[in-house]
Order: sequence, then C-alpha cells, then structure tokens
Amino acid sequence: MAESSLPGDSIFSETPRDVRSRMESGTKRLKEADESRTRILAPGRDGAEAASLPQDDPMADPPAGWLVVVRGPGKGRALALGRGMNSLGRGASARVRIDFGDQNISRANHARAAYDPRTRRWMLSHGDGANLTYLNGDVVMDAVEMRSGASIQIGETTLRFQAFCGEDFDWPDVDD
Repeated sequence: MAESSLPGDSIFSETPRDVRSRMESGTKRLKEADESRTRILAPGRDGAEAASLPQDDPMADPPAGWLVVVRGPGKGRALALGRGMNSLGRGASARVRIDFGDQNISRANHARAAYDPRTRRWMLSHGDGANLTYLNGDVVMDAVEMRSGASIQIGETTLRFQAFCGEDFDWPDVDD
C-alpha cells in the first residue's frame, strides 16, 4: 500500500507539545494584531478617564436616531443611526449593517439615511442597490425628507425610523 501524501497528513505525526506550541503561537499573533489596531480616544462621561474605541467601529458617535426592524428577518432589532451620512447595507462596510438574512438588501450602500445638523433634518436616498428603496410606500429615487415614524422598505425588510436628533435636540446643545 502506498504512503499517503495528502496535505495535512503531517499533523498526525505531531506530538501534543507540537500542537500546543502551534496553538500558542497563533494566539500570540492574534493578540499582537489586536493590540496594534489604531484606536481613537474619547473622554469618558466625567472627563477623568478616556474610553478606547476601535477606529473601525462604524458607529463610535452618539445616536442621532434609530431604525427598528418591524417586518422581515431581524424583526424587533434596533439599529443606531449617527449624525451625517449613514450607508445602509448587509456588508461590513455599511455604517448601519442590516444583515439578518434578507439577501435582497445590497451588501454596500443599498440606501442612505442622512442627518444634516445645519438644518436638523433627516433625508433618505437610494444608494447603489439593484432593488429599490421605499419610504412610506413611495419609491425613493432622489433624496427625500424623512420624519419620525416613517416606514422604510428595502428588500423584504421593513424598518421604522425614529429620530433622536432634530428640531428640538442635537448633541451640540448638551453642555458638558
């Protein structure tokens, strides 16, 4: 019978010490990679200590509004919206990731929800998604104003929009 030459056969000849050493080496590399990530420091609530936030955290700022899934996969889940432009999609690059199993939502930039701090208004626009975006049942082709309680449908998912920032409140109004 011929000796096997399949990739990975060498693991059967490893001793427990070899396996442990390989695992420890991999764990060490993961810790080093995590420690080398760029972090943004922001003051804590009392200003005395700093909170460390990963730079790749898409929602490191305080919430300006929310989307709540009311129909479709992910029903009952709430997603925070930040100030400025919020890209909506299934993929990791979306600022607001709607990834609960609806494959009809584009990975990147299916739609955009934006809060303009100058006018204190919310806008919704269609992004690059092949499937359409609807606001209160109407198709969205250009940017349209969005108010609290609005219904947004993308793919098979219906979201309810709830503003936090608006006419009567915005984060710069808060004295620290």
